[in-house]
Amino acid sequence: MHTSVREVHVSSQPDSAYFLRVDWSGPDLGSGFQLLLTDGQEAWRGKVSEAVVIGEAEELEMECERYVQDLQQALTGPQRTAAYSFTLTPSPPGSTVTLSYEKVQKDISFRLGSVSLKADPEPAEAVRELLVHSLQMGNILEHQNQNLEEENHGLRQEQQRITADLKRYTRAKETLEAELYSRFVLVLNEKKAKIRSLQETVTQLQESRNSEKQKQNQDSAKPGQTAGQEEEEDEYGGSTDEEPEEEQSTPAPTSQPPGSSTPSPLDDSLKDITDVAPCRKRRIRHLGPPDPVVKRPTPQTSQRKRGMGC
Repeated sequence: MHTSVREVHVSSQPDSAYFLRVDWSGPDLGSGFQLLLTDGQEAWRGKVSEAVVIGEAEELEMECERYVQDLQQALTGPQRTAAYSFTLTPSPPGSTVTLSYEKVQKDISFRLGSVSLKADPEPAEAVRELLVHSLQMGNILEHQNQNLEEENHGLRQEQQRITADLKRYTRAKETLEAELYSRFVLVLNEKKAKIRSLQETVTQLQESRNSEKQKQNQDSAKPGQTAGQEEEEDEYGGSTDEEPEEEQSTPAPTSQPPGSSTPSPLDDSLKDITDVAPCRKRRIRHLGPPDPVVKRPTPQTSQRKRGMGC
């Protein structure tokens, strides 16, 4: 059995206060309910069956489930709500009264239903039952409130503990971050220094390799020049130091006067060599008039002359 007690204000008697008790056995008011209305001196009882509830829903052309929700909100909902109003007829009430309940929407009201109540022959007993139920509900609510306060106290302590742990974890996290950051900075600086050292090493190796390549190129160029010079010397008949000897070893004609300027065939060959190889011009010394002393030609010089004559 479910029971609900609330205060209602009758629109025809704004200065009067009534208390309404509703009892029902089903999951909601759709299965029927009983009413007890009292002003503290008199009491009236009534009953609404399930068929009456369904008939009123059909009369209003509403779904039964929606109608039951509005009905439960009107009879057992919060007190002093402007969405619902009550009317008690006749006024002042007699042995039989009719309690009507209406729903107000945007200054328009429509009747949800009404119930006929009969006077209770023992109103004091009805008031006592109402007071006992109110005290029981008060005790239940107080016990629930106490349990909620204890639970709230436990939750508050748990919150304080969690807050303290969170602060401790935050400090530990900040300390760990600072330590890890300092270590990271050290490692990073070491890595940077190592990278710079490797870059310097690579630069030095590249410079040394380039210098070695230059030396190798210079060394490879020198033998080629030496070989070219030797070929030129072989081609043109040896060095210039021996050529004066050959010129000196050539006997001058006795009939030629000392101051004669007639060119000799050897001078013509030297001029041709000068045109082909200008570098030999610096090494060749033009000879003056032959000395009267005649040197004997060496075997090597004779061979070279025969080679040139060929």
